[in-house]
Amino acid sequence: MRFFGEIKNNKAILGDGDLHHLFNVMRRKVGDQIDVVYAGDTYKCEITSVKPTSIDVIEVYQDDVELPTNLILAFALLKGGHDELVYMKGTELGVNAFAPFLSRRTIIELPKEKDKEKKLERAEKIVKGASEQSRRTVVPEVFPISTYKNILKIEADHKFFAYENESHTAIGMKEALKDLKKGETTLVVIGPEGGFSPEEVELAKDAGFTFISLGKRILRAETASIFAASVHSVLAEEIE
Repeated sequence: MRFFGEIKNNKAILGDGDLHHLFNVMRRKVGDQIDVVYAGDTYKCEITSVKPTSIDVIEVYQDDVELPTNLILAFALLKGGHDELVYMKGTELGVNAFAPFLSRRTIIELPKEKDKEKKLERAEKIVKGASEQSRRTVVPEVFPISTYKNILKIEADHKFFAYENESHTAIGMKEALKDLKKGETTLVVIGPEGGFSPEEVELAKDAGFTFISLGKRILRAETASIFAASVHSVLAEEIE
């Protein structure tokens, strides 16, 4: 069992939500061991007291589980909570940051700032849980919900735009990432259920994006995001 917390004076400190999960859901008791990740290091710890809570550090070690390259996955928000699937599976596949955005054909509407904040908080909770479940040593960042134009301004070593209408001319993602190097950052932009508008496509071209194809078949928006994260993960794992 893995949690993200703090280590102070050889003690692990967890948030209230994690403590509730540890003791009330998982029913852990004195003598049980857990892993706590802090500042990129993993600490093997033992529960020495439940009330008051005391969790002692036994040893520290480093997990070599993170990919040697970074992926920023920018995707249009999806209806029906399908974006939650993108956050969960993307985290498992090694995505470093998620950049959700609203585009012209985005079906979901978030007219109020509090709606955006609530959705961001939900995404951060999902990403944290997925990081613990997949035994990652970092929790991916979730950017605030943005406009499409601001997404195009994100800095990266490689900037790719997935567009199904140019699949006959766009290069495949595997070909696009064949020269990926350790430490580099890749940005991939995935559109909404209704696709990008012609004006948005032109903006991506003007911003210097490389157009890529995700295959000969038309993928659902959430599938496209997971596919892109999967291809990046496979290729990044091969970097020496």
